[in-house]
Amino acid sequence: MWKLPTPQWNAFDRRDSFRLQLFCLKWVGLWPPEDADQATRRRHTAYGWVLRIVFMYLCTFTQALYFKDVNDLNDVCFAMYVLLTQLTLIYKLERFNNNIPRIQQCLRKLNCALYHPKKPDEFEPVLRSMSDVFWLMIFLTLAAYPCVFMFMVVPAFVNDRRLPLPAWFPFNIHESRLTYTLLYLYQSVGVFFSATCNVSTDTMFSGLILHARGQFGRLGCMLKQVGKSDAFQAGGTMMAFESDSEWDANKEEVERHSKVHGRAYSQIVECVILHKDILRFIDEAHNIFQESVFVQVCASVIIICTTLLQATGASTAALISAWLYLLIMALQVLNFCYVGNDIYHESSKLIEYLGMSDYFTFDKATGQAAVFFMHRSMYDVDLEVGNVLRITLKLNTFLQIIKMSYSYLAVLQSMA
Repeated sequence: MWKLPTPQWNAFDRRDSFRLQLFCLKWVGLWPPEDADQATRRRHTAYGWVLRIVFMYLCTFTQALYFKDVNDLNDVCFAMYVLLTQLTLIYKLERFNNNIPRIQQCLRKLNCALYHPKKPDEFEPVLRSMSDVFWLMIFLTLAAYPCVFMFMVVPAFVNDRRLPLPAWFPFNIHESRLTYTLLYLYQSVGVFFSATCNVSTDTMFSGLILHARGQFGRLGCMLKQVGKSDAFQAGGTMMAFESDSEWDANKEEVERHSKVHGRAYSQIVECVILHKDILRFIDEAHNIFQESVFVQVCASVIIICTTLLQATGASTAALISAWLYLLIMALQVLNFCYVGNDIYHESSKLIEYLGMSDYFTFDKATGQAAVFFMHRSMYDVDLEVGNVLRITLKLNTFLQIIKMSYSYLAVLQSMA
């Protein structure tokens, strides 16, 4: 069977799966060196601000000024969905920039000893999550950059030498070929910069959730082995790994329970400790990104609607560009809904995994501990964004967003 050429991952260095995101974030000035002094971090932060002011804020300002002269409905739709995309991205990047220390802490948390696979059968879910994070970044990048390319080449197919993005400037852009070329290159770099920021920041959130899903997979492997003797375990040998203070404290607690209540009881205690930590990790990632995801989902409804409306009356070249843009906007929302759906289903299987253990050999104390864990794991792990308006990130939510966009399109077409 054909397989993707996935890199050889080290399951004990899980943050390495973010290598592409970190490379792009450093390039756009959104990832100051973690081990550097404060002066170096401030210089990197200033570098990021300069890039955003020049290639995003200024570009967005010229796009907003475009509305003062526009009259055609088709041009209004085109300008609106491009401007709304930029405004949404600006909000997301400022949220990301303000939470960089917390995001860096989440990545450091990924490599803690508690999340290391301890038995051979625990490696598969961890390595699968690392591959999913890596390929998700590549997939969204390959989807975004053709859209960027089309935005840059579409003006070549029109006669009046227009710019890639609708914008207003206080001078005649056709005054000379040099002026037009410089503005053309400026907007092209700005679009490329925005696409890189969008893909890198969005996949940071989805990547953290995918790693939490991998830890739920590990937890499932641990639950299936509760009460079984080493001779019958699929991976009875503890793998060697570098410990840390958190793991040492947890290990001491587990060993204490093992001496008092027996080995099966201590295995359930270990599962409870990991389950609590995974939920805290998900909660932290959710708190960091939930406002950005909510704004992106709400804006996508309007952007998809106006893109469809603009595509109905566009030229062939602009039509191709609009449909590519529509695709990448839909993929942005699908990215969030997919990982939310994935973490929900993986967490809902924990009780099933516990049922695969040797539960019929449990004593009273171990049975009560198992019931306690079952009660804890019965609560759905739903990723909800928004405060007044609550949106659950699942695949059926994605379908509802597409349907809602189409409904708004029908209303706008009837009014046109």
